[in-house]
Amino acid sequence: MNLRETKFYRWFTRLMLRLGVQTEKLEEFLKFAVVGGSGVIINMGGFFLLTRYAGLKLEIASPIAIEVSILSNFFLNNIWTFRKRNTKVSFLNRLFRYHLVTGLAGLVNYGILVLLARVFGINDLFANFIGITVGWVINFSLNSLWTWRIKTEDQQPEVSQADR
Repeated sequence: MNLRETKFYRWFTRLMLRLGVQTEKLEEFLKFAVVGGSGVIINMGGFFLLTRYAGLKLEIASPIAIEVSILSNFFLNNIWTFRKRNTKVSFLNRLFRYHLVTGLAGLVNYGILVLLARVFGINDLFANFIGITVGWVINFSLNSLWTWRIKTEDQQPEVSQADR
């Protein structure tokens, strides 16, 4: 099934256009959302297993779950979401940049989780989900603009040691 032929895609496209989102970015945004959804499942599932079955405290389990979802999301975004982009950034440099951006989003996720669960007594799984959601907005924006930045005609590609 082609994503562009679904009712959801048409509805979502109209909504995004009304909000001023560029048409050419919609498909990437939807793919990023799907990959992000898989990251939520990995993060929440890992967090659940680590806290409920491995007996880890949330302060230890959360960073582990975040890191596993970061790596999973990078590889999926690289081979699916942004694969059509002609970037000027090498694979290893993209991985490094992605880690910086998602690390920032992960810190936001972690901070919200700890604040909501420990200070306000909110269920840790719900608090984690709220943290993931806030971090996701940061994640898409910065990764789209920096990690998978589109190469312009007048820019020379960056060459890393790994690409030589």
